[in-house]
Amino acid sequence: MWKWETDEIAQGVIVIIHGELEHHARYGWLIEMWRSKGYHVIMGDLPGQGMAKRTARGHIDSFNQYIEEVRRWLEASYQFDLPVFILGHGMGGLIAVRLLQTLHVETAGLILSSPTFALKHTPSKVSHLFSSGLNKLAPEHKFNFDFPIDKATRNKEIIEIDKEDPIYVNRVSVRWYRELLMAMKQVPLENQSFPQIPILLMQGGEDYLVEIAVAKKWFRDLDLLEMHYKEWPQCYHELYNEPERDEIFAYTESFTRNRLRNIGYDV
Repeated sequence: MWKWETDEIAQGVIVIIHGELEHHARYGWLIEMWRSKGYHVIMGDLPGQGMAKRTARGHIDSFNQYIEEVRRWLEASYQFDLPVFILGHGMGGLIAVRLLQTLHVETAGLILSSPTFALKHTPSKVSHLFSSGLNKLAPEHKFNFDFPIDKATRNKEIIEIDKEDPIYVNRVSVRWYRELLMAMKQVPLENQSFPQIPILLMQGGEDYLVEIAVAKKWFRDLDLLEMHYKEWPQCYHELYNEPERDEIFAYTESFTRNRLRNIGYDV
């Protein structure tokens, strides 16, 4: 876990949860954008990804490992005594929702960027077929996830960097895959336990990794007082890496700024 404090007058804290296969270092631009607007940022590498050491790369024993790790990040964020926002991208959005469905945590708002509630890109049929049995017999057995890097973003600079990234996950364990499937299945089943918090859901209209219709349905089924939905028609999965990312960030920051105003902060 790392903390990046703003050089401006602090207004809030952003806890960022990265997505599947990736790591915190890919969020340098976004972290600096939040800092420039007066937010501290807290983020880490999820178990089995990036520079996290406690779990083999591409593997988890249980999805609860993610929830427990992010809970630690949130506990650290409360030390600033400022409003805390959770920003979950991809699988990070799934983790954020499962955390809020299962634990009571304080947050001023939730931002979901292309949450992974259902996969459009799936592993090979053979890998999927054998994953159930291997999950019991050899849970750490790994296979190629095979999601093309150039289908995550249209940003050619990011694509070239990712191709040379030594800690980008390419192979995942059958346990990781089955735990992901189970967590996605649980999301709509536990909508009634979702807390009454403001939410912003953003999706790319050309997302090749996740099924955006599933997230839309989950969103429509919520019964919250403040709900915002925004779809960026030409964008791929990684909204904060897309050519439109300045506009996307401005839209996101307007959500947090309005929330701060609503709870009495002079911003």
